[in-house]
Amino acid sequence: MLVVFLLYVFLVGVGFLEAGIAALGKGFQEALLHSVSHPISGLCAGLLATVLVQSSSVSTSTIVGMVGAGTLPLALAVPMIMGANIGTTVTSTLASLGSIRRAEEFRRAFAAATVHDFFNLLAVSVLLPLELATGFLSRMAGALTDFVGRSGMSASEMGKSPIRQAVKLPVGLAEDVLSTGPVTAFVLLGLGLALIFTALALITRNMRRLVAGSVERVMNRVIGGGGGLVGILVGIGVTVAVQSSSITTSILVPLV
Repeated sequence: MLVVFLLYVFLVGVGFLEAGIAALGKGFQEALLHSVSHPISGLCAGLLATVLVQSSSVSTSTIVGMVGAGTLPLALAVPMIMGANIGTTVTSTLASLGSIRRAEEFRRAFAAATVHDFFNLLAVSVLLPLELATGFLSRMAGALTDFVGRSGMSASEMGKSPIRQAVKLPVGLAEDVLSTGPVTAFVLLGLGLALIFTALALITRNMRRLVAGSVERVMNRVIGGGGGLVGILVGIGVTVAVQSSSITTSILVPLV
């Protein structure tokens, strides 16, 4: 139940991000679009943001909030998400540095960390040109959104959702108390980021406490005798369970 509540807090934080970005106004939106209008700029922005906060979950949540607020077009968000996926590989490289004084152990750990780097780099080098040439990723995402929208809640029901209701009152209060739009926007952005950071940290801590021991046992078993497909499935399952690819890679790198 605690994890469910923390997921709710996380989604409320994303809602505050959307409200804060919308409150920044049209000038901010135009400046943002100008700065990331080139795909490589967007890729670098996503990479840098993830390296700075050491959490691809936070950076991608912020990007999702921008798209949800209508500030950032989906087509420009795709390279930023790809950049965030490259930025998260820095964590596994840092984890390998813990073995730097033991040459043979460091060689194995750094090689394992580099696999993470090259997988994401190669994925981006293949998918980004395809996206730029055809727009297939953004079109697939749009089609999926239309499908979910038809089978999900209506706009009026969405406005009555617990998440929207939790965001609505503080946003209205901030707009009434604070005199200027930018101040309101930064307060909402700060509140949204604080909720996202806190929720992710607590989710990670609780899930790690629940599964960390079994994760290492499973990883050792997979590395010892499992096949590649089993390893892929275990990696997916563990990352979904702990909600942090950084934890998965940080556990795996020392085991190598």
